[in-house]
Amino acid sequence: MPRVLIVGIDGLPPGLLRQMVAGGRMPEIGGLARGGCGGVLESTPNYQSASAWSSLVTGANPGAHGIFHFTNPVRGSYRPRQITAADRRAPSLWRLLSDEGLRVAAMNVPVSYPTEPVNGAVIAGWLCPSAATPGFTHPPELAEQVVDQFGAYPIHPDVRRHALSGRYERVAKNAAEGIRYKLRVARWLVARKRPDVACAVVTELDSLQHWCWHLLDRTHPEHDAEGAERWRETLTAPYEVLDRELSRLLEEVGPDCDLLIVSDHGQAPNSCAQVLLRPWLIEAGYLVPRRRGVTARAADGLLGRGLDLARNCLSNRLKSLLRARVPALLTRAQSAARGMRVDWSATRAWTEAGHVFVNLAGRWPEGIVADGDERRELLQELEQELRSLVDADTGEPAVREITRGEDVFSGPEADLMPDLLVHWRNHLRVRALRWRGRRIEHPSPPVLPTGAHHPAGTLIGAGPSFASIRDCRRCIYDVAPTVMHLCGLPVPSYMDGEVMTDLLVPEAAKDVRTVAVNHQVRSQRPRPAASGDDVVARRLRSLGYIE
Repeated sequence: MPRVLIVGIDGLPPGLLRQMVAGGRMPEIGGLARGGCGGVLESTPNYQSASAWSSLVTGANPGAHGIFHFTNPVRGSYRPRQITAADRRAPSLWRLLSDEGLRVAAMNVPVSYPTEPVNGAVIAGWLCPSAATPGFTHPPELAEQVVDQFGAYPIHPDVRRHALSGRYERVAKNAAEGIRYKLRVARWLVARKRPDVACAVVTELDSLQHWCWHLLDRTHPEHDAEGAERWRETLTAPYEVLDRELSRLLEEVGPDCDLLIVSDHGQAPNSCAQVLLRPWLIEAGYLVPRRRGVTARAADGLLGRGLDLARNCLSNRLKSLLRARVPALLTRAQSAARGMRVDWSATRAWTEAGHVFVNLAGRWPEGIVADGDERRELLQELEQELRSLVDADTGEPAVREITRGEDVFSGPEADLMPDLLVHWRNHLRVRALRWRGRRIEHPSPPVLPTGAHHPAGTLIGAGPSFASIRDCRRCIYDVAPTVMHLCGLPVPSYMDGEVMTDLLVPEAAKDVRTVAVNHQVRSQRPRPAASGDDVVARRLRSLGYIE
């Protein structure tokens, strides 16, 4: 049975967990926290799932492993691309353990598609279009075996449309069914493969929280007290299912296994201000739209509508052929769909994924900002102006904090990371901004979830190696080094994290070793065909990750 079991619960905030435990809804996890150590797991600087899970399984920061978001910056281009695990530039924990001869089993970890050949078994996470897609499992025949044993695989819960229609019973039902299915498969996989290290992740609660946070969080600026009371039992049922299925999984692995329960980030009210960043950059003159005549605007409108039609009507095979044959036309169509084409020769800064990039000469294809003094002065100016933004309704400052990318990202891919990370005040629901007496609004506001990510995730350590410690706080980079150490292996020197020796009993905390390793290699896995990109894009939109 496993020496170490990692259970990932996407987006679980410590405060909500304490509330569930106090209400008697999660007795198994409550007992584990009381008997071991529990507290906060700090996420990556942008507390985004793609970067956070990649850091958890590599022990490296996003500047080293190269994953910033589900749509990642591309070197030499202004157009981001949907990622897969083939884009990650640091080896996964499963790869490192396999290379040392250990057997592994990893299931539903985000950014694990396409799966890699390891000594054991891997079932990909929700970046895989379907269970029938090549690369969904390793070994390949495992996909059919799982479906034969358990039925159709629920890769991603259908939450958004039901929540927007007020059908919260369907939201909870879909989430509970996905959790139950995946943890039962995890139990079956552990019994069948008998790995040394196993990992199972459930993402259903994160999806539920994104669209139901106004019901779960009493501090939400749009908290619906009546609805919260009405739907309390319904919406907490998936948490109870998680606790019961986790208990059964722990029975399978036995008492001698060390357990880490981790979440990649927490949850908080969604200020929605991030969608106003692009309109503000345009208003302030940092981002300059390209001037277009009537004919060009009409052509862009046709291209935008054509892109929507292609998404909805063409087969994946035909869409893949179009991407390969007319990439420039596709780029223009995507810009048209966003309603804007950029004049890069006049643009000093732009935004993707809610943060700010400087159009630096020598880094981006048409960069105009010189490195050195000009860049430093621009960053100082941007920070000052961003801090002057206020919520138009309340007059409160809209920005909570600004982080410079150069202070938190390091490694071979750090130059692709944002120059400024903008963190908004979660207690506000921002519909418009005020800046220098002007009102900044989104020209066509998207429907956004009520919940957003927060940097404080959950950490629980239990089992023979863990001490009993309350209110601990560690970083997501520390998970991979700690697992390596618990398996008796040295920690690779490139990892940014460190072994959580302060959470271990004295015997388990001894003899921490490191080994010099150069991880800066490209993935050996070929990037999968783009035929399923639209399926994944719909999932990303359903969580508010892309517009």
